[in-house]
Amino acid sequence: MVASWWRGPPSLRQTLQEWRHETMRVLKSFVSFLPTFVRLLFGIMLISSGWTWLHRPDAAGFLTDAINSGLDTERTFGFYQTFLLAVVMPNVGLFAALVGWGELLSGLSIGLGLANRVGAGVIAFQFLNYGLLGGPTGMLSHGILTALVEIPVIFHSSRRFGGDKWLYTRWPHAKIW
Repeated sequence: MVASWWRGPPSLRQTLQEWRHETMRVLKSFVSFLPTFVRLLFGIMLISSGWTWLHRPDAAGFLTDAINSGLDTERTFGFYQTFLLAVVMPNVGLFAALVGWGELLSGLSIGLGLANRVGAGVIAFQFLNYGLLGGPTGMLSHGILTALVEIPVIFHSSRRFGGDKWLYTRWPHAKIW
């Protein structure tokens, strides 16, 4: 048996292969953490928005003003104007509370990575309603935000770093995580 020191220094090819493997390992870990960073960022943003919305004393008035400004500029879609006037405006206090709680709870869900798909679905629904209120321009901007919220769901970032990792190992066939 020949001692390892007898073989001499590693060749340039071996050194480059080892460097490439190490670089790819570091790059894969960074790329796998990037969707998690986006998820944490949106979670914090939604938690602060929901908290502010719930502790705003004039939340119903703010929602009424937002709806009226959307209706005054006539950029809101016709079918959505009917829904706003017939359903939302008579129950504006209830809808203001629902918006605040929806943002807060889905922000916690997305931020902690627990039931990430459910939280992202709730936020996608809220962004759809914000976009419908804003008309075609609002649909574009809120569509982009919805796409950014869905990035962590597509890449399953909560299964790598989050509460869904524990839930997925316990119940791997459940479709909710």
